[in-house]
Amino acid sequence: MALISILKGTLAYGDAPLLQQADFALEPGERICLVGRNGAGKSSLLKVLSGENQLDDGRMISRQGLKVVRLAQDPPLDIHGTAYSMAARAIPVVGEALAEVSLGHDEDGSSAAFIEKHDGWKYDGEICRILNKMQIDPQISLESLSGGWRRKVALAAALVCEPEVLLLDEPTNHLDIETIGWLEQWLLAYSGTLMFITHDRAFADDLATRIVELDRGRLYSYPGNFAAYLRLRDERLRLEELANKEFDRVLAEEEAWIRRGVKARLARNEGRVRNLEDLRRQRRERRDRMGRAIMQISEADRSGNIVFELTDLNVSFGDHSVINNFSATVMRQDRIGIVGPNGAGKTTLIKVMLGLMHQTHGKVRRGMNVEYQYFDQYHEKLNLQKTVADNVAEGRRDVIINGKTRHVISYLSDFLFTGRRARSPASVLSGGEKNRLLLARMFARPCNVLVMDEPTNDLDLETLELLEDLIASFNGTVIVISHDRRFIDKVATETWVFDGHGNIETIVGGWSDVQAYYQRREQYARALRQEVKSAPAAKKTAADDKPDAEADSSAKRGISFTERHELELLPQEIEVLEHKLAELDAKAADPSIYSGDGTEVKELLAAREQVSSELEAKYARWEDLEERSHA
Repeated sequence: MALISILKGTLAYGDAPLLQQADFALEPGERICLVGRNGAGKSSLLKVLSGENQLDDGRMISRQGLKVVRLAQDPPLDIHGTAYSMAARAIPVVGEALAEVSLGHDEDGSSAAFIEKHDGWKYDGEICRILNKMQIDPQISLESLSGGWRRKVALAAALVCEPEVLLLDEPTNHLDIETIGWLEQWLLAYSGTLMFITHDRAFADDLATRIVELDRGRLYSYPGNFAAYLRLRDERLRLEELANKEFDRVLAEEEAWIRRGVKARLARNEGRVRNLEDLRRQRRERRDRMGRAIMQISEADRSGNIVFELTDLNVSFGDHSVINNFSATVMRQDRIGIVGPNGAGKTTLIKVMLGLMHQTHGKVRRGMNVEYQYFDQYHEKLNLQKTVADNVAEGRRDVIINGKTRHVISYLSDFLFTGRRARSPASVLSGGEKNRLLLARMFARPCNVLVMDEPTNDLDLETLELLEDLIASFNGTVIVISHDRRFIDKVATETWVFDGHGNIETIVGGWSDVQAYYQRREQYARALRQEVKSAPAAKKTAADDKPDAEADSSAKRGISFTERHELELLPQEIEVLEHKLAELDAKAADPSIYSGDGTEVKELLAAREQVSSELEAKYARWEDLEERSHA
């Protein structure tokens, strides 16, 4: 039996209904990914399912006493208290009392008594367990947290009360890749029913058992994961296009017939006229699929070959160092992906590079003729009180794109904003529409360097794919921070990886190359550890193979003058081999060596094995001569 059902549901906030006679059923144990274009009404549907909003028409039936929790799309604005108190408040009955006790506001002990009475202390351990798993200090002040960390605390609050139905609106927004991986594992083990909205294709592929698409007020269900959905959706749209073409052909024939003149007295003709009126009504009510966005970057003149040069860069806040001795050179047409944990200093680094912040030590040199545009993840450049058009054209009627003048309304239509939407305040836009507006604003200004901080948040699939293609064809330089693994794979030719402790590693390629590099390095380190462990055993075995009599006679024999001279030279020879081995190890740790066809790696490992064997032989010889010299 379905936990929640919608029958002939209708919901409208503007001209076009978000839901139009839609049917839906949420079954126990499902993990549903809800997809659709920006502004299609996905977040509104989750609000209806959680009971926060009501349908305009139709019925919603939910099981009596069903416990439903929804994670909102944006980081919480009410940020007083601690991480523990925010998570505790999500728990029914005793949540507020737990929060009061944790904040030290229970002077008279009434909150503690209330918790005791309702057996609420059991939730204390669960709150701490979830927060610790997400690496959140329970007592950290919410005011000190970035948007990404506030988002993590809000997610912890949604998970901690273990609802029967969990509704997550863009749960991966502002989360780092490591936390996204942990969340995937947690949700796979979650015994309740899950429905989520996400732009992260890898996240949807790993989790979803069913995809539900909200398209022009209708809900379409596709069994399987995200890859299966793409195939089935394309087939549905192909059949829909064929049906619409046939409908339009019949309508055109009937319109031509009516224009030739009708003898209305004939019953046959009267029926045909009524049929034409019905066809006209159907055509008026038909909602054609919104076209694809058309994005074009207004390109400035070429920059110099060197765009940014960083030398021994250090950035600290008090005693906390976020960037330690980082040096790198960004060349023209480089595509740099930046990944790492929240709060590791990714946004700080690009602000220092752009001159929006100052480094503690080190040098940042910007190249010749660098004209950049910066996409900030919190939309700080948008004035929400101004209209969409004024945010782009700043009060003018036209914008200039690559030397051509265009009316701002026409330009915004390329980004899927209707004329009415373009004249609306930016405050009414959804998260995805704000991202599209920021892209439109940024691309309308000439640049040869794009710096983008989390541009993929809230973007629908088609706009995301278009952005990937646009960046790939851009003639300038791109620096992008993202936690979207597939996006980094598609756009990055080099990835800077923050470890969260101030260190940054540069790796050639995208996210798949980062994973492969760390896997190779771990395998190499494991092989070295195994070699170190097996070396003493090998020496012992070799010694045990000698007859006792031969060993005794060798020990009693002493050493000759030539052997004594050899013993004096052995420490220097061993030092040379050790230095050579260290150089080979340093080369093996360089990520660039793994970007080729593997020939250089094989030669390097063969050379290392030879030097290691020579070193072991020298150690064994030194040990033998030392023992005999003392004898």
